[in-house]
Amino acid sequence: VKVGPVKTASAIRMTTFTDFAPDVCKDYKKTGFCGFGDSCKFLHAREDYKQGWALDNDWEKSGKEGTRPSGTIMASAANKKQGLANDAERITDEEEEERKMLEKIPFACTICEKSYTNPIVTRCGHYFCEACALKRFRKNPNCAICGAGTGGAFNRAKKLNDLLKRKRER
Repeated sequence: VKVGPVKTASAIRMTTFTDFAPDVCKDYKKTGFCGFGDSCKFLHAREDYKQGWALDNDWEKSGKEGTRPSGTIMASAANKKQGLANDAERITDEEEEERKMLEKIPFACTICEKSYTNPIVTRCGHYFCEACALKRFRKNPNCAICGAGTGGAFNRAKKLNDLLKRKRER
């Protein structure tokens, strides 16, 4: 009986690589658009999830302090038994529509990569800062994202302004 590590068969080689910190496309994460499109070698994801080690640290800290980690409770056995739902957990049609609209709109201008200042919308439905769009229009009259002709028509983004105003109030 041999004791210690066992030598593997020399004819079989198996290597497993796990990417614990995936390379995320910086442009896509910031603006929702990447100039490389499908040929980009980085991951196109906009989530801001914590890494596993950060979740573990939060969990350990919460255990020491006697509190639970922050987050929204989606369901609870007590709520199901009582048949009650918190007003905070109810999603109205207006909030649902607002959420869907926010998913479609990048949260930063794709030209300057900063948060919107005086946002405008083009005919093709893309959003930019007013100053960025006008500056680009002087050089190139096409949309910065899709390349469609704008014809110089930049409209005030009323819906986006309202959403940004509501977010600031919260």
